[in-house]
Amino acid sequence: MSKITSTQLHLGEAASAGSSTAAQGQIWVKSDAPSSLYYTDDAGTDFRMGGITLGANTATTSGTTINYQNIPVGVSRIIISVNGVGSGGTSNLLVQIGDSGNSLENSGYVSQAWSTANSAVTSTAGFLFTKSNGSANVNDGNMILQRVDTGGTTWVQSSICSYSTGEMSTGTGHKTLSAILDCVTLTHVNGSDTFSSGSMNISYS
Repeated sequence: MSKITSTQLHLGEAASAGSSTAAQGQIWVKSDAPSSLYYTDDAGTDFRMGGITLGANTATTSGTTINYQNIPVGVSRIIISVNGVGSGGTSNLLVQIGDSGNSLENSGYVSQAWSTANSAVTSTAGFLFTKSNGSANVNDGNMILQRVDTGGTTWVQSSICSYSTGEMSTGTGHKTLSAILDCVTLTHVNGSDTFSSGSMNISYS
């Protein structure tokens, strides 16, 4: 139930915007946890309003994937941060994105990564975070995913990552999803190397 006081406007939560009306926009509160403020234009496109949301810092000390799910509709930028992330293998770190109820997509990426000591590598299975990942490496860096269309399905990627060996890698890429993004995951190119050290987090706006 909405109410107005002398200093505040209280809006009730809703799962989605109402029906669109030509030449009118909507400001409403989405029933996330916690709730989020949205603007919806007269074409029915949702835009999440407000500052940066920081996810849950997650240890990367076991398992083959680290998942962040249920990212809100309307997000236009995601930063993926790794802090001392290592594994026992040599497969490069890989980020995948998904949609439609946290369903990851593992094809259709255009991704390249370069390092200061090696030539470029490419991937169509995800966004490359590292170029030359040794079994003793621990990795620190950020990957930025930026939405480039109002529909929320096309994303471009840039990243920079340093290794404990003194090397550094950079990467770029793009990917068009089949629906609006709602999840990201960190894994390895081979899908089987196990994380052994460090932590990671995401932030979005």
